[in-house]
Amino acid sequence: MKGKYSGRNMTIYGYVLPGSVSLANWAAKTKNVSEKAKQRLKVVDWLRFHNNNISLTARHFGLDRETVREWKKKFEQAGIPGLNDRSHRPKNTRKPVTDWIIVNEIVKFRKQYPAWSKYKIRTLLKREGIQTSASTIGRVLKRKGLIDKKISRKRSKSAKNPRKRFPKGLSIASAGDMVQIDTKYIMLAGGRKFYQFTAIDVLSKRRVLQVYPSQSSRNGAKFLKECIQNFPFPIKTIQTDNGAPFLKEFDKLCKELNLPHYFIYPRTPKQNTYVETSHLADKKEFYQQGNISSDLSVMQKRIKEWENTWNYVRPHEALGYLTPNEYLNKLQYINLPTRDVIILQA
Repeated sequence: MKGKYSGRNMTIYGYVLPGSVSLANWAAKTKNVSEKAKQRLKVVDWLRFHNNNISLTARHFGLDRETVREWKKKFEQAGIPGLNDRSHRPKNTRKPVTDWIIVNEIVKFRKQYPAWSKYKIRTLLKREGIQTSASTIGRVLKRKGLIDKKISRKRSKSAKNPRKRFPKGLSIASAGDMVQIDTKYIMLAGGRKFYQFTAIDVLSKRRVLQVYPSQSSRNGAKFLKECIQNFPFPIKTIQTDNGAPFLKEFDKLCKELNLPHYFIYPRTPKQNTYVETSHLADKKEFYQQGNISSDLSVMQKRIKEWENTWNYVRPHEALGYLTPNEYLNKLQYINLPTRDVIILQA
């Protein structure tokens, strides 16, 4: 549809409209105008030059008449910025309905025991005859600013990247099916420490030992390489606690070797029972016999001598008083009886 306006050619929409250039300049100079507002401005512009015919404009743009009427009203009241989206926040937001007495008790227990979780606080409240959910306690703690954001982020990250646990009922029927690894500190004069890294095969009780000056994950990775080299059988799975020596470089090496790395549950050393039991033997039979030295090279030499004694000399009650080496040799010629298969329970 074409015609004349003030003696000049005019196209109704999409090309040239009287005053459209000034409107466009106005929009360009107006800050904080969204893309949606610019699209709405086109509708309002078209409406203004069609005698404010709302029905015609609504049909032309495929809109509801009420929508066009609302945009026109906003434009007349506030100009182009009025076409921006307003906040969709409800006028009446939900307000906490938890009784102030319960809130006070939650805050009191949190301040008294700042490291305790919402579940522990729920138990304390229950003892006081107060019934409330852990999620309610969590919301109260958040509103009151009583949640450590650093710990919260750490737990959130942990939840999104859960550590692998060995499956309940895992069967250990051959050497190398599972090797447990742990560390033990060696207290020296003046408060210094060395760290014993221990790996034990769950079935045969054969061990690899080494002493390092620190518990870094780099030393953990070095020790894992030593285990792979010194065990006379392939390692199929590794189990450790959640300590620093078994994260970062250690865990990265496990992934590179495609070696399953299981973590025990936090504060559950009984899941690492074989390596923990061997550390008790180290304490009684090795360290309490005067084998501690503040010289790292001497300590490393002595721990290797003890490793040799453990694997080739010491009779093990759990192995029918055979040494780990004798037990491994025996397994080469006989099938492991069903009664001797170890079933790990989570």
